[in-house]
Amino acid sequence: MLDLRRLEILLRFAARGTIAATAADLGYSPSAVSQQLAALEREAGVALLERTAQRASLTDAGRELAEHAERILAAVETAGSRMRARAGAVGGRVTVSCLPTLAAVLAPRLAALRRRHPELTVIAHETGSTTAAAGVLDRRYDLAVIDDWSPDKPTGSAGLSVHHLRREDVVLAVPADHAPAERGDRATAARLRQVVRDQTWLCAPVGQLSRAAGDLRLAAADAVPRQRWEFEGLHVLAALVASGAGVAFLPAGVARDQPGVAWLPLVPRMRRHVLALTRTTTRDDPAVAACLQAVRQALGTQG
Repeated sequence: MLDLRRLEILLRFAARGTIAATAADLGYSPSAVSQQLAALEREAGVALLERTAQRASLTDAGRELAEHAERILAAVETAGSRMRARAGAVGGRVTVSCLPTLAAVLAPRLAALRRRHPELTVIAHETGSTTAAAGVLDRRYDLAVIDDWSPDKPTGSAGLSVHHLRREDVVLAVPADHAPAERGDRATAARLRQVVRDQTWLCAPVGQLSRAAGDLRLAAADAVPRQRWEFEGLHVLAALVASGAGVAFLPAGVARDQPGVAWLPLVPRMRRHVLALTRTTTRDDPAVAACLQAVRQALGTQG
């Protein structure tokens, strides 16, 4: 009989590619991961890993078993979710990944679940949107709250359910004493070109979704920043705008909540979507549903 936990470790190894990365994900030591994979090899009766002095990689049999493991674990999770739904039990452990900018908003609602459901344990992480979907698929997280800055309405992918929570305008955030903001101007392409010539452009590092969307908008307006500074975190960017350090694209809610920041509406509009991701295998799980409802309530979204 193949051990389910060891199959999960094999699947995580197939996704991460190294013993060290797998161990870091699972909170195990590398030696413990190696021991569990060796035990799985004995259960399977075939070599699953090819080991050298520097690294380990999957054999053909290991890759085949990892494919089976994905289907087996999905079926087990679906069955467990449906049985818990039949029982109406809200309990167990739910791991939630959340955007850093929303963590303080969501945490009190998630913590309040413990009073209504004492058997439920919620573990929350702050994680960027670029890695959250993969984390849900490989079961590091059961629920992820992310943002999507693409112009089209986001859709799901294989194995994921997408729950739309909020859509908000992105604005050009400027210091409160910025002259165009005082006149109530809009950030047309011409205005954007002028502002980025005169002000330092503040943005996220390369690889962040907000950076990619912002660069596309600047390119569309033929706006080339005179000087660009990169900082991690939308609230950090908002604080820098308030200090007079420069200007930035920010969600309207972030700009509005930061004293000392004014904003210009963008023409044409630019938006970001706030989404929740869950696995399709947990759609019936009462504990995941309770956490998703708490997230909706925290963001003022109808369930």
